[in-house]
Amino acid sequence: MAAANIAKTVFNYNGSIPVVFSLTKVTQADWSVFGDYPGVMCLCANMYTGALVGTLSYGVATILSGSSYTATTTTIQVTSATITRVAPYYILTTSGEIMMVLSETAAGNAASTLTVKRGCLGTTASATGVASTNTVYIMNIVVWGDATTGFLTGTFLPMPESPDASLLGTTGN
Repeated sequence: MAAANIAKTVFNYNGSIPVVFSLTKVTQADWSVFGDYPGVMCLCANMYTGALVGTLSYGVATILSGSSYTATTTTIQVTSATITRVAPYYILTTSGEIMMVLSETAAGNAASTLTVKRGCLGTTASATGVASTNTVYIMNIVVWGDATTGFLTGTFLPMPESPDASLLGTTGN
């Protein structure tokens, strides 16, 4: 299956916005781009048979080897990226920082320079997560990892379109 853009459908229920989708998975590790959303948090995906899709993960990119970035750097070079990407989108670093990719020099290529907004959705900008050869996770690409193929349905919560929103809210209240 070639990557498919999933159409945006909003069901606003008391502040929650679950989205229902369907697609046909044709190979192991097939993937989908949710291009109308900067990021998604998958809740559940089921094969037409009723079985749960076993392994869900985000698309990935690798920080270019030899790169040195600070917590305030706003251009980041990646390599080995999942090919189809639709900006704007969020990336999650290994330090827990979420960045919004505002643009990139080569969206259709594995190697690209990303222009990012740091410390999005209430996370803290960190040099640790963008260290040389670290993996970053592309949060609007979902990889369907198990070997089962066929028609599947699922639900996800879209991440906020504004990078200044708080994803997790406040704690201790």
